[in-house]
Amino acid sequence: MAASAPELSITRTPEIQTYKPTVFNQINEKADEEKAEKGGSTLEKVHLTAWRLHLVTLGVCCSVFLPSFEITVVSTALVDIADDLRAFSRVGWVIVAYLAAYTSMIIISAKMSDIIGRKTALVASLIVFSAFSGGCGGAQTLTQLIVLRAFQGVGGAGCFSVASIVVFEMVPKQMYPKYSAIISAIVALATLLGPILGGLITEKSTWRWVFLVNVPVGVTTTALLGICLPTGFPYQGQKSAPNQIQNSLVQNLRRMDFLGTFLFMGASFTFVTALLEASTSFSWSSAPTIVLLVISGVLAIAFLAWERFIMQRSSLQEPIFPWRFVYNRAWMGMLFSSLLLGIPFAVLVVSIPQKLQTISNLSPLQAGLRLLPYALSAPSGASLSNILISRRKSLPPVYITILGSCIQLIGISLLTVYSSENGTTGRDYGCQIVAGFGLGMMFGTLVMLTPLSVDMQDLATATGAIVQFRIFGSTIGLSIATSVLNAKLRAELPRMLSPEKLEAVLRSTTVIHKLPGNVRSVVEDVFGEGYALQLKVVVAFAAVNVLTTCMVWRKKPVKVA
Repeated sequence: MAASAPELSITRTPEIQTYKPTVFNQINEKADEEKAEKGGSTLEKVHLTAWRLHLVTLGVCCSVFLPSFEITVVSTALVDIADDLRAFSRVGWVIVAYLAAYTSMIIISAKMSDIIGRKTALVASLIVFSAFSGGCGGAQTLTQLIVLRAFQGVGGAGCFSVASIVVFEMVPKQMYPKYSAIISAIVALATLLGPILGGLITEKSTWRWVFLVNVPVGVTTTALLGICLPTGFPYQGQKSAPNQIQNSLVQNLRRMDFLGTFLFMGASFTFVTALLEASTSFSWSSAPTIVLLVISGVLAIAFLAWERFIMQRSSLQEPIFPWRFVYNRAWMGMLFSSLLLGIPFAVLVVSIPQKLQTISNLSPLQAGLRLLPYALSAPSGASLSNILISRRKSLPPVYITILGSCIQLIGISLLTVYSSENGTTGRDYGCQIVAGFGLGMMFGTLVMLTPLSVDMQDLATATGAIVQFRIFGSTIGLSIATSVLNAKLRAELPRMLSPEKLEAVLRSTTVIHKLPGNVRSVVEDVFGEGYALQLKVVVAFAAVNVLTTCMVWRKKPVKVA
């Protein structure tokens, strides 16, 4: 008799007395309760086994890797993109457009997967991400590339958020630590490889393959999950499941905070646009910049007022930012710390390679390799902090968070003082390691503190907010850094360059190396001062970050044990 194929098994997740709730399983448990509360019976998860589990795990890992990879892979390709499309002063939008859309859609994508199902949401997100990645690779103008990158970010947000939920719904609780470690490693690997592979692709081929490489991987992943991820997951094979989900569709739609979502997105986009357009197309005192900032402020106030109104009227809508968060000092400190944490990471990952390519005339690959110490030290800091806290459970995580913020401040400050022009000295690498290690310590402990600092009913929203504000901080940081550099260039370069040559330099930095020797040296000095000014701005944010981490401290600090 032929051996029968492995079958799915319906298992009830066992209760473990020593089980500690984590970020991801609380998100999933809340989603389970919402889906199962209708219909009079409780649905049970159908965990995946054997070959199906392995193939879905591969697909989920790719779904997490691709959007994370796209955040940093562009950093070493920016100069080539600017030179090819002749728009150096606006090239920062290539990253900002992706991050802005990605940031705004993380929570929305997770909510939508509750309505249309995990499989449909994940496959649709992969299709959107892959399609617009191909569009980015074929863009003929910077405006086209920016618009396509925004839609790519929408798909990327769905890939990351829905895949993070799926991975913890396909296995029982006792396997959560293993799969959590896998996902964390994938995100760290994607962030690490981004600048290096971006430089390698750009040097050996063309910057367009930075985006086109996602298409075959995305299409393969879509087909893999379309075949292997069961329909109705994670309640496949239960006859009552489709009816229960269908009956709850209207209620799920009523539960979504659409107005709050649109207000938040509007405030985010107008604020980022104002920051980037200032000193690029308009001055800080120009009417368009002021109007955008005012609109952003009005939308932000309206957003907070609406979130408070929802909480007071006790409606079915679930606010994306519960007002009770405002009264939780420790949680607000974590939220602000996460916001500020994204600023130095994004600016350093983009600024260092860009500086080395512009001033030192290094290739994209050479510039990416010189960022390796920073990229390696960040996950090392996160791992070490988690190991330390897990072995010494009496040690409050907040102490590690504060220590990490201080170490990051020291590292960035030293980088500002001792950074060399070519970025190849031991001091450069040492400063990067210190800054990255401190950043990693904060990142690891902020995630760990989240379930310990909020009510269980708010854990899913709190987790999404931590991630969303960190990426939002990255967007703000890149916008400010771009504005600072462009303002410096437009203020200093007109003294030594004609208007025609100035515009040529701002369109393509390769023009710098074609200038006469004495003029080129002065222009490179101005660019160097601009990049140094970016680091000084980052130091200021890192200093404020130390204060926000102190907000997390309590008289009786929270402990893991």
